[in-house]
Parts: sequence; structure tokens; C-alpha cells
Amino acid sequence: MGVRVKVDTKKIAPKIKKASHLGLFALTQQVVKDSNLYVPMDTGNLMKSSLRASRFSDGKAVWDTPYARRLYYNPQFHFSKDVNPRAQGLWFEKAKSVHKKDWAKIAEKAVKNKL
Repeated sequence: MGVRVKVDTKKIAPKIKKASHLGLFALTQQVVKDSNLYVPMDTGNLMKSSLRASRFSDGKAVWDTPYARRLYYNPQFHFSKDVNPRAQGLWFEKAKSVHKKDWAKIAEKAVKNKL
């Protein structure tokens, strides 16, 4: 005995698309927030650049100061811990290792709430 299900994709596709965009937006915001916990900080400009330059609806987390790349890819630097005691290079990688499961839950929850 089999079961056949017919799905009207014209009705459900827009809902799925909207829900997935919301999930991507929520996930990207959380990625930036959690990554900024590990961003080296002096004036705060590097962290602020992520809020200005990231495109949350496109899933793009960006730190766009002239020195962002140099700090990110040189974790061997001895970052000052005065302002941010967790400061380090590869801040996204650190945040991912700590928060990856939470990120999956946030994205899933955002999608489910919109469906």
C-alpha cells in the first residue's frame, strides 16, 4: 500500500523562500555577534565595521577595516587583552568552534517560526 502526496509548489515555494531568507538573516546576525566576542579591540572600529559592512540578508559577515585581514590571518600576534580579554585572530573560526550548535538552532528556529 502506498501513499501519494501532491504538493502545490506555487503556494508553498514563496513561504519556504521567505522562511529561508529569515533563517539566513538571523544566522548571519548571530555569527557576527558571536565572532565580535573575539575581535581585537582598540578603538572598536574593527567591530563596528562588521555591523556596517555585513550584508545579513545575503549571509555575508564582513569586517572591512584596512587592517582586518592582517589581524584575522595572524593569530600569532600578541593581541592586547586590555579592552577585550578574548581578543585573537581567526575570530570567526573561534566563534564557530564555540557556537556552531547554537547557530544551527537559531537558523532552524527562525525558519520554523516563519513556516
